[in-house]
Amino acid sequence: MSLWDFLKLGKTSTPESIASLPQKLTELLPDVDEETRVKIAAISGLLACVANADFKVTKSEIEDIKTSLKQWCKLSDDQIKAVTEVALTEVAALASLDVHQYTGALDSLLSDEEKVGVLEALFHIAASDDEVSIDESEFIRHVGHGLRLDHHEYVAARATVLSHLKILKKD
Repeated sequence: MSLWDFLKLGKTSTPESIASLPQKLTELLPDVDEETRVKIAAISGLLACVANADFKVTKSEIEDIKTSLKQWCKLSDDQIKAVTEVALTEVAALASLDVHQYTGALDSLLSDEEKVGVLEALFHIAASDDEVSIDESEFIRHVGHGLRLDHHEYVAARATVLSHLKILKKD
């Protein structure tokens, strides 16, 4: 699967009009096989979208993205830093993509256990600012659906940050 297939570009679209993350990852990680770059692009894109859900990315969210990428990708610290910076730079374009453009690639590359791990990582990023908003939770629910996970797997991943759910907090 090519990186452009991952984004499912139409004939009238250009990479720049969708997102330049895949192209930049090709430049940043020339020695990494394409399947791994697809996985890195999808995971880093999802992490960046959750971190930016409230339109501000905190230092703790950035550190949590790096930690998650270190867990999911066998990259050096410098590569992880570069991928994080590119994903966060491209977050506006990434956020405009349909969540299924991320999850379609991951669905075929990850086991069910790894897919649940992605949801847990997304919830961890969402909770970095001590509060998981309804919008963040809903975005992650769509990711779970796109990964073809059962609702109970989404609920189990959400339970890892239960104390941070905004809907459960009293004003």
